Amino acid sequence: MEKTTDKPKLSGYRWVILTLMVTSFLLTFISRMSWPPLIPVVAPILHMNNTQAGSLMTAFYIGYVITQIPAGILADRLGVRAVLTISLILEGISTFAMHYMTSYDSGFWLRIVTGLGAGAVMSACSRAVIEWFPQEERGTAFGILLAAPSAGIVLSNYIVPALNSSVGWQGVFAVIGIVTGLIGILILLFVPKASDQVKNSGNIFGGFKVIFTSRELLLTSVAGFCLLWTELGIATWANTYIKNKLGYSVAIAGLVMIFYGIGGVLAPLISGYISDKIGNRKNILIFSYAVQIPFTIIFGYMHSITMLCLIGFLVGFLSYLANPHLSVLVTQFAGKEWSATATGTTNFVWQFASMIGPLVLGWSIDTTGSFASVWWILAAGPLLGIIALIPIREQIKRA
Repeated sequence: MEKTTDKPKLSGYRWVILTLMVTSFLLTFISRMSWPPLIPVVAPILHMNNTQAGSLMTAFYIGYVITQIPAGILADRLGVRAVLTISLILEGISTFAMHYMTSYDSGFWLRIVTGLGAGAVMSACSRAVIEWFPQEERGTAFGILLAAPSAGIVLSNYIVPALNSSVGWQGVFAVIGIVTGLIGILILLFVPKASDQVKNSGNIFGGFKVIFTSRELLLTSVAGFCLLWTELGIATWANTYIKNKLGYSVAIAGLVMIFYGIGGVLAPLISGYISDKIGNRKNILIFSYAVQIPFTIIFGYMHSITMLCLIGFLVGFLSYLANPHLSVLVTQFAGKEWSATATGTTNFVWQFASMIGPLVLGWSIDTTGSFASVWWILAAGPLLGIIALIPIREQIKRA
């Protein structure tokens, strides 16, 4: 008899599920973040300016944003397995096809398709955490899950330069695409199918009513937008800044971003576990936003490799402290029935920062001819995020 998600929440199989979710999310970030380390290599070959190079990240997030809400609805209605399998296979195929890219235009459209596949992953993974983990473990589970974005940055900056040296930039996209598609097949084989309870839950308009009448969910959406403005802006343009402005190699730029990513991996693991023990997720969020403001600006004034790595690690750590708490609060305010729909909807808002930010920053670099204003523009994100966080009432919970 085929397994369903009608499992005791403390079943040991929840760790298998979490491992598969983390791997799925990790591959999504490797797919999206494979482009920044290649910008200084591929942009001259395909005659792209900085605005065009940055817009390939924007293209990814156009697709990514489009599928956020539909994917959340489908994950709540059809379950995790169906949604995640299709999304990863689509993402794998389109990433593989990037190795045939011969112009900016073809790359732009392929990145949109890659984003369409990746857009379903976060809401499906969040639904899996809610189904398989009890409330008192969700901070830890989300902390592990949300270490994947930073781990993706680390691995991208380690794997991409190495693959580029051995198989060329086309081979980078081919390898990442194949691996991503294979993970989709593993999801199909090992994630239980949705139970009838999941398939018959609620109606779509009821979910939207829950989300758009909740002040807390709306404010959390704004706060998440402000956080991703900084996180993805740094992840997109730091490599190019270190190589083109400071004159270091692609490998050295990747090393700095590896330290940034290591900080981002450790932070959600630590803060998710601590918040399960002490609560106070809102206060942790405000602290994270406040301290990353000065360090984001300081990073832009560093020139030595040692200081770039050190400050990069601190910026990554302080920024990614916030990630698990935003996700836990979203699912808490929405309740289990609408957890994926709420995650998809709030992530829809968050990812506008990822879509707009790289393009705005690329335009700023082209217009001014320098990176001087970039760090101040990035630091404005968490400052505005604090204003959104202050009115949130953390004690509100939906059954």
